[in-house]
Amino acid sequence: MRASHVISFVAVLWGTLMSACHPAKRGDSTSTGAMIDSLIPVVSHSFRVEYYKTYKLIKVYKPGDAKPVNYVLCRKDVSLPDYLKEAVRIETPVSRLACLSTTHVGALQLLDGRGLIAAAANTDLICDSEVSAMIKDGKIKNAGHDYQPDYEVIASVRPQILFSDGESGSAGQTLQKLKALHISVASSRDYFEQDPLARAEWIKFFAAFVDKEKIADSIFNKVKADYSFIRNNTTETGERPSVFCNVPYNGIWYMPCGKNYVARLFADAGSTFLWQKDEPINGLNLTLNFEQVYERAANADFWMNPGVVSSLAQLSDQDAKFKLFKAYRTGQVYNCTNRLSKGGGMDMWETGTFRPDLVLRDLSIIFHGSSQDLYYYKRLK
Repeated sequence: MRASHVISFVAVLWGTLMSACHPAKRGDSTSTGAMIDSLIPVVSHSFRVEYYKTYKLIKVYKPGDAKPVNYVLCRKDVSLPDYLKEAVRIETPVSRLACLSTTHVGALQLLDGRGLIAAAANTDLICDSEVSAMIKDGKIKNAGHDYQPDYEVIASVRPQILFSDGESGSAGQTLQKLKALHISVASSRDYFEQDPLARAEWIKFFAAFVDKEKIADSIFNKVKADYSFIRNNTTETGERPSVFCNVPYNGIWYMPCGKNYVARLFADAGSTFLWQKDEPINGLNLTLNFEQVYERAANADFWMNPGVVSSLAQLSDQDAKFKLFKAYRTGQVYNCTNRLSKGGGMDMWETGTFRPDLVLRDLSIIFHGSSQDLYYYKRLK
């Protein structure tokens, strides 16, 4: 989970498992050898992986930038082509890494790579009980917080890779300090993806660093099949209850809209998100006040993700006016607090990033009245 910010069920449909590795393609003229294979994501367009005889090249693309950010994984004695001299070089095999986000921990958990984690930030927010036990036993060091990492601890474990979000808050200064310590930083851009399946596919990005591509393929193929099945079923019900979400922060109610990740999930779960058709003015969110939200959502059927609260009383203690919403009065308020760490971290932002099928299943159950148990979500009482 990022500092601001997640059981399995029997799959109803298994699609034909399609490998994300496409046929071999010729390398470009600047390489020292031909590319022998490539991993091209099915949904995401933000990264890819190229395989050469002596090294692996991971490319991350940013909108507006002509050149990708390059990460090269190879043995110490490998000579690289000139065009990769400025790439982030990571010595293989990878046996030690550090994570500045619990989302990164979630990816490694799903990839069966917990044992590679040498240090992690936000340890009180980590939901994975096995990782928490490793932290308690000293096998994983506490690296402080993502916005204020403990550089001394990180340097002491000598990670071959440090996973970072890399583009928020004081990230620039943090990255410069890590580079000064000769620590290779890999910046994930998964949270920029607004399509839930595109975001989930970033598990292949993490897998490429630790040679877990086959596991990642298997996970994503199952997620894609199950997500598509649930989405198709919910859109056929014809019933689309009305939904709104969040609570004000410092007087401003940030409301997702349009193609926002959360808005997409609500729509795919067969609901009418009340700001779905609005154009964003703050990233992919609107900045509203209480009156603007109440005017549109007073009679909404469901209220989702109401901040860090676990009961209706805690919610109304923040503002007595919240009791005016129909969803509050009818008890149709749900939060992703069913799986929490001791420090309040939400597993939905840890493993849920890569398991949107489970998130969508929860939302479908909530919006369409199923009696099945929820995984990430919980009804506030």
